[in-house]
Amino acid sequence: MKLSQLVRFVFALVSLALLAACGSGKPVRRINPPALSIQQLTVQADGHWQLELRAQNFSTVAMRFDAIEAGLEIEGINAGAIFVRPQLEIPGQSADVIAATLAPSREAAAKFAEAAGSGSVGYQLRGSIETGEPDRKFPLNQSSRLSPVPGRPNTYR
Repeated sequence: MKLSQLVRFVFALVSLALLAACGSGKPVRRINPPALSIQQLTVQADGHWQLELRAQNFSTVAMRFDAIEAGLEIEGINAGAIFVRPQLEIPGQSADVIAATLAPSREAAAKFAEAAGSGSVGYQLRGSIETGEPDRKFPLNQSSRLSPVPGRPNTYR
């Protein structure tokens, strides 16, 4: 065997050993704070707001969403409190939708109607997300905007 062939053989053997060592461990468990935003808000005929909340799990492991407590502000005006216990497990790096209904304050409903007439509406969610697996409580502070959905009256995304 020539020296160059021997060097290639040793290099291949070492590379194979290193590759095998890389794959022998367990996957890394990364727990990252989840996020919550309003995916859709529908103003119902009775004045209540039907919310579709988008819960996102940025962790590498499944996360069970046990409780969500949040205050909702519309254009800086307190609209009310959201409290849901979805008991929903979301796989790692995934998202799901949680339904909630809110009876908004008069001031917030008026501000929402006024802002919606001019285009988009700003909102802020502040509170916490409690998870059961892993057992943690994460702070929630999300700001965004909602815009009218074309062809769907009283619906905003």
